[in-house]
Amino acid sequence: MPPPAESSRPLDKIAARREGRTVLTRGELDEYILEGVRRKIASTRKNSPCYKKMLPSLSEEFPRTLDEYASLPFTLPDDLAADPLAFLAVPQDAISRIVTLPTSGSTGAAKRLFFTEGDLERTMEIFREGMTLLAAPGDSVLVLLPGERPGSIGDLLRRGLAKGGMECQWLWPPPDEETILRRIAETKTACIVSLPALALSLARHPASPLASGLKGVLLSADYATDSLCEGIAESWKCRVLRHYALTELGYGGALECPARNGFHVMEGDFLFEIVDPEGRPLPEGVFGEIVVTPFTLEGTSLLRYRTGDRGRFLPGRCPCGSLLRRIETTGRLRNVLSLPEGPLLLARLDEALFTLPWLGDYSVTDKGGSLHFFLYAPGRKEKSPAAVPAELFDLTGVLEILSGEFPSLNFKKIIFTFISSRASLPSSKKRMISP
Repeated sequence: MPPPAESSRPLDKIAARREGRTVLTRGELDEYILEGVRRKIASTRKNSPCYKKMLPSLSEEFPRTLDEYASLPFTLPDDLAADPLAFLAVPQDAISRIVTLPTSGSTGAAKRLFFTEGDLERTMEIFREGMTLLAAPGDSVLVLLPGERPGSIGDLLRRGLAKGGMECQWLWPPPDEETILRRIAETKTACIVSLPALALSLARHPASPLASGLKGVLLSADYATDSLCEGIAESWKCRVLRHYALTELGYGGALECPARNGFHVMEGDFLFEIVDPEGRPLPEGVFGEIVVTPFTLEGTSLLRYRTGDRGRFLPGRCPCGSLLRRIETTGRLRNVLSLPEGPLLLARLDEALFTLPWLGDYSVTDKGGSLHFFLYAPGRKEKSPAAVPAELFDLTGVLEILSGEFPSLNFKKIIFTFISSRASLPSSKKRMISP
């Protein structure tokens, strides 16, 4: 369901604008990316203490090709956490925004990220152009992500969309679903930007018809399966798109288009790679770890940053006609349940469980060989936390499908506990990146 005014391939337009053109060919874009990487290496070797030590002897022509660039060492999240200032590539008085976030899967030092005003402006431009796929000038957008601090994701969305003629408000932390839905109805909100499971919980809440006027939903800050997106689209009959982003990239990365055929990499600002566990480049179609170089970011400079996310490049061009490369992602590499048959991706559990029309969110823990599922069903009338027969039938049916590939699921003790609100869901390794 298209919005009243749809921008065609907005990320292509940004890439062309970066090169000072209105249209780019694939060859011109490849040259632009290569030159952008060369400039980034030159500036980081000059200004970043870390890369001064790491890359002392490169020629000015390096890299002559992107394959040659892949010979450089990786930058790891722990490197960034250990010494954030070593990656700072501009004077500290040029920094407009500092973000501190935990190192994923670690109890060690937090990562600190530095962004210039130019970095924030480019992020706002990406937000403004990308949102034209879901909303039009004059529309109201509600952001269900943090936005109270200047330079936060909600603040950048609000400022960026205002320049595109859209009215943007943020609401965080989120209140109960009915309060949010009434806010959407009262303000005639056209589009929401939300964590995926929060949006699904809204769509499957008994009061979800209050938001039936929505034209679009953008899902960000966590992995979202096809079944989750379809559940939202089925409830509200609106367009649902996904955004892949990292805080380390200034909230940029890749964006799904209405063709729903992968995420278009924001190649005007980022070079993506897919590598195997040993760091070797992988061909299109093969899953590995996503590695990113944000070659236009000025504050924190990162070369070949290992994200810890699982993904692959999709072959060919998107049906929408974009020249940008596309990725498919399945969330964090570490988000698995270890079973005798091999790792069960929690993305697979998401895909299966979110087909249940009553489920809004869940978490799972694996302790002592027992799987404990905590489930949130926004329309549930039962007061007991124990599953009733109909719920057990649905849940065991979903797991039986997976047990065809993972027979050990049949022998694990599985506990289902319903909780009364999303806020009381316990933390688990299902949770992904922080907004």
